[in-house]
Amino acid sequence: LNRIVHYPVLSRLAIGQTLMVNQLVDMEWKFGVTVGTSEIQKLGNIFLQLKLVIRKGNTTENVYMELTLPQFYNFLHEMERAKASMECFS
Repeated sequence: LNRIVHYPVLSRLAIGQTLMVNQLVDMEWKFGVTVGTSEIQKLGNIFLQLKLVIRKGNTTENVYMELTLPQFYNFLHEMERAKASMECFS
């Protein structure tokens, strides 16, 4: 369970580093709600699963991650900031 809890944070850090040197080609997402768990307080939590397609040279690579809803909103905010930064250079 601890691996799953820390995985989104580590994934976000890895994705941030990946996007700094590679091009995001596509993104797919889906969301779910926790309906059963051994930890009662975790019931009803919303999570999002992302699939990012990254261009690395002449190939593409799929990167998967799972985020809580607040982490997903933070991720979107960072993507908007990156987009705005790129628009300044075009």
